Amino acid sequence: MINNKGVFNVVATEQEAYELIKELDLEYKAYEHPPITSVREMPYEFDSPLVKNLVLKAKKGKKIYLVILPREKQADLKKIAEVLDEKRLSFLSEESLLDILKVPAGTVTPFALPNDKEHQLTVVLDRDIDQEDTVGFHPNVNTATLIIPFKELLRMLEHLNYDPIFIRV
Repeated sequence: MINNKGVFNVVATEQEAYELIKELDLEYKAYEHPPITSVREMPYEFDSPLVKNLVLKAKKGKKIYLVILPREKQADLKKIAEVLDEKRLSFLSEESLLDILKVPAGTVTPFALPNDKEHQLTVVLDRDIDQEDTVGFHPNVNTATLIIPFKELLRMLEHLNYDPIFIRV
């Protein structure tokens, strides 16, 4: 994928997500489906709650957040900013997404975190996600969803040296 500066960006692959799963021996179920870029577009249900993944940047400073919310929650950027003690948040540009996570908008996933080589992102998890249940994420492509137990998500984040912040918005 070529960015607007004419520079070729390497894109994260589905294979990389499966390699991480194998390395950590994560429990999962895989579902193939037509491309989707938003959980709002999901034409069918999984046997798991779905979440939305937002990559937001602080207006001042260099803080970047991967915010994971339950699908049914409104992504109220003003409220998220308030809870994170930020003045204002906005969505990270597609170019920056590609530079940091190696995924385009619509495929943001914790499975892309190994590409955040400089640990620029802070992972933020909404407390309303049931930690006793499963969650679904794209494996770096939007034509599949991997359902994993929430505890496996936490184990993956720990392995990748991310200490998530838990909030409620």
